[in-house]
Amino acid sequence: MRLETIQPEAVVFAAEGTVGIGGVRRVDGQSVLIHIENYGELRLEAHQIKAIHDGKVILDVPKLPADVQNAIGHAHDRETE
Repeated sequence: MRLETIQPEAVVFAAEGTVGIGGVRRVDGQSVLIHIENYGELRLEAHQIKAIHDGKVILDVPKLPADVQNAIGHAHDRETE
């Protein structure tokens, strides 16, 4: 995975075709700093990213820590209708 192709402010997704759950803050050589809604900031390595395209970063959720996986399932809990 070529992290240098990720742009700051790219939208982060848990899977293709789903609602965004956060955004890219910074790309630093071997890692990417992202913000996940209702969780906070998280540093990712290339193996934790499934795809990068069209201004999107798709996570490889099973490769993330359990607490992050749980947070992803609740990323939009604070939103109101």
